[in-house]
Amino acid sequence: MNAITLYTKRIGQATSFEFNLFDNQFATENLAVRKVFMAMLESVRQCLSDVEIEYNDSMMADKIGVRRAGELLRFLGATRENTRDNVSNGAVFSRTFRASLTKERYDYFYNLKDIATLAHYRLQEGEADRIVFYFTRYLQLIAPDSSASDKFLERLESFSLPYRLVPIM
Repeated sequence: MNAITLYTKRIGQATSFEFNLFDNQFATENLAVRKVFMAMLESVRQCLSDVEIEYNDSMMADKIGVRRAGELLRFLGATRENTRDNVSNGAVFSRTFRASLTKERYDYFYNLKDIATLAHYRLQEGEADRIVFYFTRYLQLIAPDSSASDKFLERLESFSLPYRLVPIM
């Protein structure tokens, strides 16, 4: 297997590791992509507190079915009270909600077979993003310190997933 490419950038004390899906040419359900996501989750597990999810009703219904989409959104914490519409030109193009990241919700993400089941999500420590998945474009870890960065890279190695770090400005 060829090494995956991770783009790195310092953000204050944090380090960003970006896994670009186009550059790495993997489908979102590929085992290598899932291992990258699992390593990201494990590296910041202790500090994750919240999840923010943006979704499009019809895209989710097409992908997993109307009933399953509703069940999943409720499971992940969507309610009428915490969901806001994202509107453009008078039409709702997506909805966003934020909920606490319970153990069950963490386990859902950790065991995802396709990381693009949800179009856009952020796993956060308070208001700070720690893991971001953005519309099948990229998966990003923002490791708050060197310990989390080291743990991420060690986990990739334990998964036998070769990687190449490419610093960006």
